Amino acid sequence: MLNKLSTFCTQSPQRKLLFGVGVLLSAYSWVLFRFFKQYARFGTLSKTGNFLPKKPNSARPADIRWAIAAVAKYVPWQNVCRHQAYQAKVLCNWHGIDYQVFVGFKKSDTNHIQGHAWTLAEGLMLTGFCNPDEYVVQQVFFRPKPFQVRTHSPYLKTT
Repeated sequence: MLNKLSTFCTQSPQRKLLFGVGVLLSAYSWVLFRFFKQYARFGTLSKTGNFLPKKPNSARPADIRWAIAAVAKYVPWQNVCRHQAYQAKVLCNWHGIDYQVFVGFKKSDTNHIQGHAWTLAEGLMLTGFCNPDEYVVQQVFFRPKPFQVRTHSPYLKTT
């Protein structure tokens, strides 16, 4: 326990903050999916499901990945793939990172259907850690483009 605490103390301030926010988001997502499922939204539903991986622009996606995995290891409540995908969505939105949340299904060895959710951001798998080729993807959610204020409008007269 002392070794884990000393390891945590060596982390960067950004990672410590992400861990704290991750604990709060984990509790929030558990309550949300447990009691208020109708309000749980992953983002905008993609019509095509296409994903073009990009190289990471910063260390933020890796930090988000670390925080979600660390939180999942230590919280006493259920923190399954859909909870973690929701946490990744919120953290990616917070940092302005484009993401995709995939929801897929596969048949297990015992012929039961298993559902799974995973998150990709900037070519990095943040949550879910699976082989996506094993799943039939049913839905793909993505971060919508932020609202951009138009600085020039053809309807405004300039002098």
